[in-house]
Amino acid sequence: MLEKGMPGADSVIRSKLNIVDLAGSERVSRTSSMGQTLKEAKYINSNLFFLEMVIVALHEKDTWGNSNNVHVPYRNSMMTSVLCNLLGGNCKTTMIATISPEARFTDESVSTCHFTQRVALVKNSA
Repeated sequence: MLEKGMPGADSVIRSKLNIVDLAGSERVSRTSSMGQTLKEAKYINSNLFFLEMVIVALHEKDTWGNSNNVHVPYRNSMMTSVLCNLLGGNCKTTMIATISPEARFTDESVSTCHFTQRVALVKNSA
């Protein structure tokens, strides 16, 4: 956390940098995962699904305003609960997505591009 204040001023500016590395969204059927690895892949995919639900709800809230009483489901997963201050709040958020140039990963790459387009539509209040 960084703090900046002018000498003699009553206000202080606080800044905080969060770097979050989200796991990829590989299709379980392609990875031939079994046992613990399969469990982890399912957990990762469910967290990404809940993150997408939050992104969609935030976009609806921006589009329709608070008059629509849009519920943002931050508490559906631990990951979205932790990220709630970074999404749709009083902050600046940047997302970097990586995709594969290989043809066999086209579906995943297109899905990632669609997701980042939805993230770009979310307006934070900072």
